[in-house]
Amino acid sequence: MLSTVIKRLLQGLVVIVAVMVVTFVLLRLIPGDPARTMAGNASQEVIDALHEEMGLNDPIPIQFFNYVKNIFKGDLGYSYFCKDDVSQVIAGSYKATLIMVGLALPSAVFLGLLLGLLAAVFHDTVVDRLISSVSILFQSMPNYWVAIMLIQIVAVRYKLLPASGYKDVKSAILPAIVLGLPLAGVFARNVRVNMLGGMQQNFSKAAKARGVPGFKILMEYSFRDILVPFLTLVGSQLGFLVGNCLLIENLFGYPGIGLQTLNAILRRDYFLVQGLVVMLSIIFILLNTVIDISYLYLDPRIRKAQGGL
Repeated sequence: MLSTVIKRLLQGLVVIVAVMVVTFVLLRLIPGDPARTMAGNASQEVIDALHEEMGLNDPIPIQFFNYVKNIFKGDLGYSYFCKDDVSQVIAGSYKATLIMVGLALPSAVFLGLLLGLLAAVFHDTVVDRLISSVSILFQSMPNYWVAIMLIQIVAVRYKLLPASGYKDVKSAILPAIVLGLPLAGVFARNVRVNMLGGMQQNFSKAAKARGVPGFKILMEYSFRDILVPFLTLVGSQLGFLVGNCLLIENLFGYPGIGLQTLNAILRRDYFLVQGLVVMLSIIFILLNTVIDISYLYLDPRIRKAQGGL
């Protein structure tokens, strides 16, 4: 078990370094000058002074070396647009996004599992067709359209929830709904297909022939068999989740990591973009490592392939 964890973490470290290098280089190759953006119509002397202060006059390899050296000192750089250390800017933004994702992802998982199980149990019936149609609808509705409709109806017309900003958990409900609905549709369709396949497997048929109750076959045989591919799907949707955070937080004016990342990219806030990318990469690696390890507990065949763990 320990060797598996160490192997995954070492692979993740390589990925983080590669992402860091690519992000660092691409930010400096794409058009745009952060000093010019920040200084506006200032004189060339002021812009040159900003270049020197930000270390942009050095060659890219030297800039990268200095950046990595500062990371080992716990310094992620300084955001000249936010007028604060990058670590402080991230610390002030992550809570709002964490609450939104904490509402959206578990709700999407629960709703997807529930709808998928119901569709599988009542397959080829009106219930199955209705759930399948709703799942496709959830996936097909554009996020920006759903966000606008919710703002207009729930926030503006009936004033049930805040339309923008962040004050408390209520402010995260509408963005969480927009973020979670497409995921729920994806999860429901995946669970339905895999459950139908599991119910046709020999172990399910054998359990039925032995007189095992239908509900027990469903939950202890077929459902357990889909957990590994379902976890894989959840892990693969993490990138979709983060990408949608940029759009959704921008639509709702929600001050989280997504909006901070979008603004940092548009302003060419190099150090803030790099800090956010490194943080998100670490989160991805840790979550996928946890998912990989969970396979060992859920599927004995994987434990055997790993050397009998």
